[in-house]
Amino acid sequence: MTTLSLEFTVLLACVRFYLGTTTKSELTCLLASDMNWTTLLQTAINNGVMPVLYQSLKAMEEDVVPRAVMVQLQTLNRMNGLHNISQTKELLKILTQLEKAGIDAIAFKGPTLAACVYDNVTLRQFNDLDILVRQKDFWQAKAVLVALGYESNAPEAGEMEVFNRYLQICLSYSTPEMTMFNQQFQPSFLHSNLERIIDLHWGIPPRRIWKSDRFECLWENLDLINLMGQPIKIFSLETTLVIQCINVAKEPWKRSFKQICDVGQIIRAYPDLNWQSALELSSELRSQRLFLIALSVTRKLLHVPLPQFILEMLVRSQPTDEGVFESERVPLGGLEVWWWEYTDQLKTLDQWWDGLFITAHYLLLIIRIGLSPSERDREFLPLPSGLFFLYYIIRPIRVLIKYSPFRKSFVMENNP
Repeated sequence: MTTLSLEFTVLLACVRFYLGTTTKSELTCLLASDMNWTTLLQTAINNGVMPVLYQSLKAMEEDVVPRAVMVQLQTLNRMNGLHNISQTKELLKILTQLEKAGIDAIAFKGPTLAACVYDNVTLRQFNDLDILVRQKDFWQAKAVLVALGYESNAPEAGEMEVFNRYLQICLSYSTPEMTMFNQQFQPSFLHSNLERIIDLHWGIPPRRIWKSDRFECLWENLDLINLMGQPIKIFSLETTLVIQCINVAKEPWKRSFKQICDVGQIIRAYPDLNWQSALELSSELRSQRLFLIALSVTRKLLHVPLPQFILEMLVRSQPTDEGVFESERVPLGGLEVWWWEYTDQLKTLDQWWDGLFITAHYLLLIIRIGLSPSERDREFLPLPSGLFFLYYIIRPIRVLIKYSPFRKSFVMENNP
């Protein structure tokens, strides 16, 4: 793991204290360090664990944390609570409308995770709302959201690409209430989102299976909870753990401390989890290695206890040895994102033959979208209009050279 700043080290200790994996005296010693409290607060906000920081520091002695810091944290925590309650009410309204339309829907992450795992919708930072529907109901569910004022900012082709690759689309809705709320509470500091965002899913990425019927396993063993007086369906705890673990492991360059904290909190809050059920589900989703990677990362960072047979599986499977956070490995965009996603998925396959589907899937994406001739191709080799068809050969060659893992060594050999 890379060297952490003092402020992140203190934040990490606060999360461990919240989870019960470090002592009050150990945290108190760290809080006595000469650190920048403003940086600590901003680091907590950026990593989505400000409420956890507040709960941990609130348990400290009065003279350990400056009063001005606690007042600021209390204000931020109240802001987050108001935001979460507003988002929860919106979620319940949407679920009611989907039910009226005869559409089965499951809310996950966001308010439901906060309520079930943190025992309070205000004790977790979140911006968007996540809802899962079956693929056969997906476009009807989108129509319900559009009727409620939500819209997609992506063109139709882009929306279909996200639908096929990420198994979801994103819709947003700007309300006068939210605009006024964000203007009052400086959204750039806590919730930078001026709109309500719904991620409408029909599966859990990364996509490693062709037929959508495999996602039917997500609809088994559902639980029913009462959220702000309204009964709603949610995933079982084991399914929730698998989903959160996949979120931690699937894209290392996007990994957030909040995701890891969520996994740790699930394990801490529910010591009687059915681990065998979770393993079977992760295997059915072709994501058991991702599941184990996330458990390894969470144990390494937060010191949460795991069952002995899971520890033995971690030793046998030897999940990735990469750093916990890889924020420096951020792809720039376009085809580079696809290449990173593709190569990272190949590293975390349960079975080698799963790579055949992944390779075919990305090849189709590249052929459909990525290999259309561009202006740079024409600059690379100007051709008369009668030979334009040759750009469909030139384009893939240029892309392969640009994103090939051997490109760097090739360039170095030719530039002594």
